[in-house]
Amino acid sequence: MDPELPFAGPCFGDELARDDYHAGMRFDGVDFSSLNLAGHTFEDCSFASCHFVEMSLAHVNFVSSVFTDCDLVIVKLQDAALNRVRFSGCKLLGLNFADCSRFGFLPDFDGCLIDSTVFCANNLKKGRFTGSTIRNSDFIECDIREAVFGRTTFEATSFQKCNLERADFTSAAGYEIDPGNNRLAKARFSLPEAQSFLGFLGIEIV
Repeated sequence: MDPELPFAGPCFGDELARDDYHAGMRFDGVDFSSLNLAGHTFEDCSFASCHFVEMSLAHVNFVSSVFTDCDLVIVKLQDAALNRVRFSGCKLLGLNFADCSRFGFLPDFDGCLIDSTVFCANNLKKGRFTGSTIRNSDFIECDIREAVFGRTTFEATSFQKCNLERADFTSAAGYEIDPGNNRLAKARFSLPEAQSFLGFLGIEIV
C-alpha cells in the first residue's frame, strides 16, 4: 500500500455526502456494507481489508484501483465499472460479473477465492487469474483469449462456448473443459491435468 495516498478510515461514511469522486485515496478496514455508493467513482484508490457484504455496487465506477484482502460477498454489480482493477488475496462470493459495464472491463485476480461466481459474455482477453481458487463458478460465452491461469485451481467450474485460444493453463489444475464446446486453438495445457479432456471425447485409458 502506498503510504503517500490520503487515508480514509472507518468513518468514511461521513464524507460520502460531500463528494462522489474519490481519487488517490486508500481505504483501510472500511466496512462499506451499509453505505450507498451509487454514482460514486473511485480512481487510483487502494482498498485493504475492506468489506462489501450483501450490498449494491450498482453504477459505481472503479478505475485503476486495487483491492487487497477484501471481502466482496453477494454484491450487486449492475452497470458497475471495473476498469483496470486488481483483486489480491480477496474473497469474491456470489458475484455476477455479467452485470458489470462492458466499458473498460479488465479485472485481474491474484491469490483470490472466487466462489459461486458467474462470468458471462465478459471480455477477459489477456486477463490474469494467478494463484487463485475458482470453484462452483461458470464462464459462459466469454472471450478469454491469451488469458493466464497460473497456479490456479478449479473446482466444479464450467466453461461453455468460450474462446480460450492461446490461454495458458500450464500450471493450472482441476479444470474440466469440453474441447467440443470451446475454442482451444493454441491454448496451452500440461499433463496430467489435460487428461480431463478425454472424458468429453469419449476416450478411456486403461
